[in-house]
Amino acid sequence: MNKEQEQAFWDTIKVLHELDVLPHVMLIGSWAEYLYPLLFESGFEPNIRTRDIDFFYRNLKLPNKPVRFVEAMKKNGFLYDVDSISEVAKFYKEDLLEIEFLTKVFGSGARSVYLIAGLGIKAEGLRIINILDDFATEVTQNGYTVIVPLPSAYVVQKLLANPTRVPASKREKDIASVVNLLDHIKASEKHRQDLNRVLSSLTVKQRKVLDEVTKTNRIDFE
Repeated sequence: MNKEQEQAFWDTIKVLHELDVLPHVMLIGSWAEYLYPLLFESGFEPNIRTRDIDFFYRNLKLPNKPVRFVEAMKKNGFLYDVDSISEVAKFYKEDLLEIEFLTKVFGSGARSVYLIAGLGIKAEGLRIINILDDFATEVTQNGYTVIVPLPSAYVVQKLLANPTRVPASKREKDIASVVNLLDHIKASEKHRQDLNRVLSSLTVKQRKVLDEVTKTNRIDFE
């Protein structure tokens, strides 16, 4: 991550804020770590090596009136692209950032693409991120309040997603991020309690996956 990427990130946050969209999204993926230092007192330092920024759109019905989101992003130097098959929208800023919106999968999961009516774009639905919606927190920086997953939920979700992570080359990097964060989570009573809450929420199937991944990668929650 460099200064230009940081500025492009905050330019994006500004657009979301000005259109009153920011309260409806959660910053997930590796860029959530960019804001995590504010949640720890143990000197956590993120190691972000990606230009991909993912926003989890938490309520597809909001805002309840259309906003000119695509137009605003274009005015801020982003290129707008739509996948020819899925119709999922992506935004690119030079070689600095690639932005995509994701959302939960509802019901049986037959659908994998959902319309964000207020923004006039489509988002990919991923069941693996559903857990994050239940464990949200807020970080305020540069005058903006950004919703992010609790670090404990972020860690658990990364571990659950690891076996199916595409491309597979990113799995090792994700494990390194998890190990780094866990050191700081375990150093805080609050974050340890959060971790226990997240672990208690898992289904039997999820717990089995988690146990297999932690065993394979020699990860200890204690």
